[in-house]
Amino acid sequence: MKKKFLFGKTWFFEELKLGEKSLSTWGFVIEKEVFSKKTPFQKIEIFDNSELGRVLVLDGLVQLSTHHEFIYHEMLVHPALFDHPHPQIVLIIGGGDGGVLREVVKHPVKKIYLVDIDKEVISVSKKYLPSVSAGAFQDKRVKIFNEDGLKFIKKFQNFFDIIINDSTDPYGPSQVLWKTFFYRQIKKALNKKGIAAFQTAYFREKFARKAIKKIKKIFPYLKIHRAHVGCFPFDEHTFSIVSKEIDFEKITPNYIQNKFKKLKLKTKYYSPSIHFASAILPHYLKRISK
Repeated sequence: MKKKFLFGKTWFFEELKLGEKSLSTWGFVIEKEVFSKKTPFQKIEIFDNSELGRVLVLDGLVQLSTHHEFIYHEMLVHPALFDHPHPQIVLIIGGGDGGVLREVVKHPVKKIYLVDIDKEVISVSKKYLPSVSAGAFQDKRVKIFNEDGLKFIKKFQNFFDIIINDSTDPYGPSQVLWKTFFYRQIKKALNKKGIAAFQTAYFREKFARKAIKKIKKIFPYLKIHRAHVGCFPFDEHTFSIVSKEIDFEKITPNYIQNKFKKLKLKTKYYSPSIHFASAILPHYLKRISK
């Protein structure tokens, strides 16, 4: 993360990513520096900005803002859980801020495993970003593990109904979570009708396009959803949903609408209409994703 004093104010500018084009970046005014600490795995920073809310930054890259995180977390969670006929056991890899967990606990699942290698992210988020988890860490169905996601998932085979990979971009401790062998482990850990959801960043980023291609080679069924998240300003964010047996193209609007009404979920962005509209890709993006 780079701080610059410009126009009489202190600004945050996001770090340029290795291997990506470095002709532009983005930033915001730091109105207050709330927290900063270097853990054994990464640097955690939290800032306040009235337009974005409270912002979580890991190793110089924005992870969420409290004014926009609901879009990201609802779109990473709900398409997968609504596509599944009867999810019972859910695994969250990453997600130490608690946003994905908050959305998962809205569903009548039986067990939720959350694996984040850095326990400091969880404790810091509970203290300084309580609205993100909204008490979800206290849910009795939740079991938390502070260990490497790859090592953890190797312990399971044909076990999970849903796996949600809420990893950071492929830098630092998350690099292994963007590799082909990790995706293969996810496939093994899912049961026959299991569904996995991945945050796959922007189409414009090379690592994201490569990840989608790797995933497509491993899973027979893939659907990409998109949403604009204000704290990720360059493009619409993508969420890749995959399965071994469930053909997403055969899922009807009535099926999703009926499930949504039955569960009576409270969402701010996701809806049955968004479920399908967010998966419509323009021609140029269809070419990129192939």
